[in-house]
Amino acid sequence: MKVSDYYISPQGNDGNAGSKEQPFMTVARAQMAVRASIIDGMTEDRTVYLYSGDYEQRETLRFDDRDSGRDGFQVVYRNVSGEKPVLLGGRKITGWEKHDAAIWKTRVAAGASFQTLYADGERVNKARLPVTGYFRTDEIAVGLEEGATNGGIRYRNGDIPEHVDLHHAQAFVWPGEGEWNWISETKLIKEIDRETRSLLFDHPSSWGIGAGSRYYIQGSLGLLQSPGQFHLDEAEGILYYWPQSGSPNQQTITIPSVTRLLEIKGRDKEQRVQSLTFSGLSLMDTDFTREYRMMNDNDEREEHREGLVYMDNAEAITLSSCQITNSGSCGIFLDRYVRDIVIDNNVLERLGYVGIYASGFSPGKGEFTTAEASNTNRGHKITNNRIVHGGELVGHGCGILLFQSGDNDISHNYISAMPRYGISMKGLRYGGMPDSLYGIPVTWDNHWDFLHTRGNQIAYNDISQVMTDSQDGGLIEAWGPGRGNIIHSNHLHHSGIHFSFGFGIYLDDACDDFTVTNNVLNDLYSTGEGKLWMLIFSKGIGNRIYNNLLANNPQSISAIGTQEMVGEANREVDIARNLVYDSGYLYYFVNWDEARFKAADHNLYWRKGEPCRVAGEISPLTPRGSDILQRNEYDWAQWRSLQDGKYDSATIFADPLFQDVEARDYRLQPGSPVYPLGWTDIEFEKIGPIEDE
Repeated sequence: MKVSDYYISPQGNDGNAGSKEQPFMTVARAQMAVRASIIDGMTEDRTVYLYSGDYEQRETLRFDDRDSGRDGFQVVYRNVSGEKPVLLGGRKITGWEKHDAAIWKTRVAAGASFQTLYADGERVNKARLPVTGYFRTDEIAVGLEEGATNGGIRYRNGDIPEHVDLHHAQAFVWPGEGEWNWISETKLIKEIDRETRSLLFDHPSSWGIGAGSRYYIQGSLGLLQSPGQFHLDEAEGILYYWPQSGSPNQQTITIPSVTRLLEIKGRDKEQRVQSLTFSGLSLMDTDFTREYRMMNDNDEREEHREGLVYMDNAEAITLSSCQITNSGSCGIFLDRYVRDIVIDNNVLERLGYVGIYASGFSPGKGEFTTAEASNTNRGHKITNNRIVHGGELVGHGCGILLFQSGDNDISHNYISAMPRYGISMKGLRYGGMPDSLYGIPVTWDNHWDFLHTRGNQIAYNDISQVMTDSQDGGLIEAWGPGRGNIIHSNHLHHSGIHFSFGFGIYLDDACDDFTVTNNVLNDLYSTGEGKLWMLIFSKGIGNRIYNNLLANNPQSISAIGTQEMVGEANREVDIARNLVYDSGYLYYFVNWDEARFKAADHNLYWRKGEPCRVAGEISPLTPRGSDILQRNEYDWAQWRSLQDGKYDSATIFADPLFQDVEARDYRLQPGSPVYPLGWTDIEFEKIGPIEDE
């Protein structure tokens, strides 16, 4: 055996030599051996190989700067070729017996506490009411003090059965005014007042809860009324479970022990962990917190900065070809002091919150003396991952979230089944900034210096079936980020707005200097009372929207829209060479200003031969009638008359001649009329994960 190789097997022994013939049994023992072997330097890589089997972890696996590769070499933890090692963030539970005809029970340690459960690789939900969907709050809100509306919920008559004991139960709620479903919270229920039909919270929600807000209750044995749910009686140490079918003694059931399974964290920002690789491993089954409170200024609270894989004070770490499944909170959380992390070719699925969350310092947080010093989270390569079924425990969960994190390559990922966004970029808008940050006066000219979600390339991603349980969002979204972000050649498709309103690509408040090019948006739709507004909605300054293909979105109100609001400027938007096919109006202006468009021309519009029109509020023009949002509709000639014919003089109305529009083959025939406009072909074959050769 080379001293550079160590082996681990569930059938091994930590008293062994760690060789292929005599493997260790635990990761912790191999970690000790590696640390001892590299303390004086490295002349080659160190590799720890794991054989197939389940490795139960009762505590977090922690790697720090003592585990770093050095001298130009890597420390690698990976599977033996063809083997499938599984690191479990908990322990398997057995010994089930019947509680009644449908419900089973088993004993766990008295005082044990966990917020989620896993059976045969699937999440088991807490016992809840209603079993699916939501209740709506009644007309009168509940406060902890006079005039407050965040102290609890007033439920509608008949929603909460008289017999249900809600001691230690929780309410999952979307605070807001019924429509504003931006952020969800999980609140502990302090008491129930049946005379006033009130559920009072242990602590108030972050926002007021208006009439019609959505919620459900969970965490009582009396709510265990449906298959696929569980209840834990913590005081008695009894776990109750109603399986979908059969006996739980025939299932593999895991109760989580940790909220972080793998922590990669150096001792401080100067002593970072680095040059460390994890590959070919399955990492599964972590826990969540009892109460979730929404972010503060878009900055995640300390107790919620969690991931099945967590990194801080880390640099040049690689996570590749891993299966990251069943997280209580995020799949991967890249916290504050992290640089140059590679996350490639992984599968992340059944995630409690966000798939991959990169979060730097909120403007003003941290002990910095310059804006640039606070730019600590950057340079990541997040590519070729499949991220599916997120936000299972937090309603605003999404695929990838960048907060104060920049210069990242987010490309070739497949993202689907998210309650809110596919990809989100967050910062802080200028109007929300204080007068000074880090002792530096904040001005219009320097405010972008404090915004580090900048220079990101969001490219060649395949995103579908998001916004499944939220509103006022999009498949790719940004709010108050920095400058120089690129959204290029993404395929956004087959996703709906199910209530209220939403978008395709959503450049929300204070999104400046974006380049949006060569994206394909098709088969986006609305259901029920939902409204798919604009496919590309551009607030902010100086955004460039070029060469995008928007097709077969007949329920969208418009292809491209703009709005100025909350005092954040919206001007100098540049529109060119976009192909719009059966996707609503060409433009929609919630409000208009002569500086709104820098230019708009050389587009192709086709809506089955119908006239091209624009809509909204364009004050200099005379409307022809009302649009679906009770604003105005304008004829094309009216639009073309603005500012002496400044806009769309070379825009044409013609069938673009797709190869097969019914089959969604949007490649263009050689004679397409869009080519003379300067159209560049979409690189369809490059979109989505790149298969290993």
